[in-house]
Amino acid sequence: MTSLREGAVLRGGSAAQARPYREVMAERALTSVVPAPASPPAVEELPVAAPSAFAAALAAAPARATAAAAGPATAGIGPVATGPVQVTPVERRTTTRRAEDQPVAGGRPSFRLGDVYADELERLRARAHAEGFAAGHAEGLVAAESVVAEVERAAEERLAEVQARWERRLVSATAALAAAARGLDETAAPVADGIRDSIVGTVLTLLEDLLGRELQLAQDPAMDAVRRALTFCPADAPAVVRLHPDDLAEVPAEALAELPDSVRVVADPSVERAGAIAESGPRRIDAQLSAALTRAQAVLSS
Repeated sequence: MTSLREGAVLRGGSAAQARPYREVMAERALTSVVPAPASPPAVEELPVAAPSAFAAALAAAPARATAAAAGPATAGIGPVATGPVQVTPVERRTTTRRAEDQPVAGGRPSFRLGDVYADELERLRARAHAEGFAAGHAEGLVAAESVVAEVERAAEERLAEVQARWERRLVSATAALAAAARGLDETAAPVADGIRDSIVGTVLTLLEDLLGRELQLAQDPAMDAVRRALTFCPADAPAVVRLHPDDLAEVPAEALAELPDSVRVVADPSVERAGAIAESGPRRIDAQLSAALTRAQAVLSS
């Protein structure tokens, strides 16, 4: 239900000129002339019953009273008819004329409240639909952003969990591999050391056998030792070669004479048989067989 001012606005007037509806309709009833309709509205003819004697008497009574009051003035008029009274049928309206159907003074077109309300309702419905669509779209975007953020957060948590699990597996596998390597070293190291020592011993034994055989087959093992020692000495540098006294006694004088003049051979009891030690300046060359076997053992053991 709208107020009086709102009703005036809906009928086409301005808000400043709005007046109460009842005042407007009363003014229109006084100043406007309602034209007769082109065709009279349908009326219902009420059946008229025949007048009874009582009705005739009631109808004649006013006439007689009027004639008596007039007296002689009405004597020349003649008798008054006392016949039956014709009753005018009552017109019953079958339709109701609404206020908005009344013509507007000044020839302005009238506005139907139903049309105004329908247009306003349609406009409000369209506006509400647009606002609802915009609000729903915004809410949908917010909901979609929330869902996407939730999915991304869940994916990140899942990825972090998988990465942490694989890191734990990698650490566990690395620890297991390191433990296996340590166990293998602890188990295999003694065996490997034993095998290495056995191989080194076998090789040294073979070398000793070969050197012993060479010494047995050599015609002058002392001079062979001197030549081995001088191999690592400079040719023109003076050198002193030490031999075991027994080996030096067995060396022929001709063999010593063949040596360079810068080489001098002396006896040294600390030198083993079939060995020699040459000294040339700061250099010392050990050509003894035992020293050669020691060096070979160190190389094989490393």
